Amino acid sequence: MGGAAVLGRLTWLAAEVTGVAAETPRVRTLRLHADEWPGHRAGQHLDVRLTAEDGYQAFRSYSIATAPDDELAITVERLDDGEVSPYLVDELREGDRIEVRGPIGGYFVWDASERGPLLLIGGGSGIVPLMAMIRHRAGTGSSIPTRLLYSSRTLEDVIYRGELDELAARQDGFELFHTLTRSQPEGWAGYGPAHRRRDAERGRVARSGRATGVRLRLDPIRRHGRRRSRRARLRAAEREDGTLRGDRMSSEDRRLDGNAIGGLLLELFGLELTVAMSICRSCGSEEQVARLHVYADAPGVVVRCCHCEGVMMRIVRAPGRAWIDLSGTGSLELRELD
Repeated sequence: MGGAAVLGRLTWLAAEVTGVAAETPRVRTLRLHADEWPGHRAGQHLDVRLTAEDGYQAFRSYSIATAPDDELAITVERLDDGEVSPYLVDELREGDRIEVRGPIGGYFVWDASERGPLLLIGGGSGIVPLMAMIRHRAGTGSSIPTRLLYSSRTLEDVIYRGELDELAARQDGFELFHTLTRSQPEGWAGYGPAHRRRDAERGRVARSGRATGVRLRLDPIRRHGRRRSRRARLRAAEREDGTLRGDRMSSEDRRLDGNAIGGLLLELFGLELTVAMSICRSCGSEEQVARLHVYADAPGVVVRCCHCEGVMMRIVRAPGRAWIDLSGTGSLELRELD
């Protein structure tokens, strides 16, 4: 099935940090090497797992930033009250080791062999999977007409700023549009708050040129709701098995989308289920698993319908076993993607 390849069960791999690069004051890119990494597609993501000294574990999903033929890398934005990102951004150093599993996701991928044109829209760290696609396009010499609309708070918050400017200058068919939502430098002629107010009054969204026939791909990996926990730091200290020691990390009350459990489902079922169509027994709604609501802070994982919040799945893991309750799911169907 296109975009929904049946893969082997995922395992956690020890990955060494081979390079660190600051993108903005709050964002940095981590280059990783894992001996058994199977490769990835532009737009996929991976899971990162950290293990504390007392055995407590936390994992988060991060989009892969590099093209399929390039070294593995993720770009992480620090969330001040986050559980994992402050450690990855502030404390992880070259030579340290973390655990990763992947690649994950068939819901949001792009290959240069696909026919264009391609419209990419992202804000903040949502640029990461889009950048993997842009780098893939550049690396393959593709001439597919590509337009990126990228929203940032300020000019200093633009991730990959220098690389994007260079690609826009030398790549035929690649157009770059910035919008700055918080502040703009003197002489800024791009899109900003004043344009939004004007467009709202006119009841439309401003656009430049024709967008007819352009495919829209939105980044589905995003977190919702307030993050209420205190910041928890991990101090790098490698175990013999490649995991990390550190202070106990507090849990966070956060809602994720279905991509966050793509790795877990692939590990359990051996199938890429983020692209599967699911039916909610409570309200009868049909949605791709990637769009469901995931709550991962309880003992186990609870997956709810994104329409009625009815419980569709419960998954609890223990060493060597797993309990899976799908009583709230009418069906899971893998369909061939267009």
